[in-house]
Amino acid sequence: MSTQRQWMVTHEWMINGNRQTEWIDNRGILLWLAEYAGGLGSGAYIISLFFNNYWGMIASFLIVAFLKGGLHMLFLGKPIRFWRMLLNPQTSWMSRGIIFVFLFLGFAFLQLVLMFFIPEQTMLIFILKVISGLLALCIAVYTGFVMNNAKGVPFWNVPILPVLFLADAILGGFGLTVAFGLFIPKLNMAAAEAGSRVMLILVVLLIALYMFLASKREGVGNQSVLFQIRGSISPLFWTFVVILGMIVPMAIAVISLFTGELTPFILMFGIICEAVGQIMFKYCFLKSGIYNPIIPENHL
Repeated sequence: MSTQRQWMVTHEWMINGNRQTEWIDNRGILLWLAEYAGGLGSGAYIISLFFNNYWGMIASFLIVAFLKGGLHMLFLGKPIRFWRMLLNPQTSWMSRGIIFVFLFLGFAFLQLVLMFFIPEQTMLIFILKVISGLLALCIAVYTGFVMNNAKGVPFWNVPILPVLFLADAILGGFGLTVAFGLFIPKLNMAAAEAGSRVMLILVVLLIALYMFLASKREGVGNQSVLFQIRGSISPLFWTFVVILGMIVPMAIAVISLFTGELTPFILMFGIICEAVGQIMFKYCFLKSGIYNPIIPENHL
């Protein structure tokens, strides 16, 4: 073996793109689940505000507080030091995101308490709804900016990532709202289903556009795309993301357009498939993040 070849084998990690593992393997699974919970809870809160669905707001608030917040705390090696992450909002999207979460929990809690004791709409409640909704919007998008700033992973550097995460969160919010509509007669199911259909189409288009743009990125961006559609996680991507998360909900949506009202079983089945597709999309997205090599092979 030549000296150069031996060096390349020994230092392969320096010349080949290596998959990031901190955010998805082992304890990273907690971060993956927290990211999904944050998108679902924030998106559902926004949609619940639109439909004035009080119990939907309660459920969404709890998802953000206990699932997203709790899983993030479990992910941290030393949770009691998490406050240090609040100290750099000028430069760190992670710091901004944590601040968004705490502000949301404070304003949303006050809003929900006032709505419980004062059923009528007041100016104060309206203002709190606006503030809580904007903070929920920030929670839905901030992870996209966090990952955009990971310059060593080209697959995450596509500018439309925050838009994709926001659309995905809103889609999850509509899905959860449709599920609530099965138990809350006053909820406008027709509007919720229509919104879910529109957002599903938008998310599918955004994912396709994202994959195309990522494949054109310099470095290992194309490797990340191929890793999902042809690599070891391709069975997960095609089965859970594409078939269960896109094709099945779309088929159910088309059927509902021609047959009218669907049975609760079919609706719930579609909602579950859509949720599985969303959570597995986040899994595949994090799993396929590949670092740029330190020394490009063509420089050797």
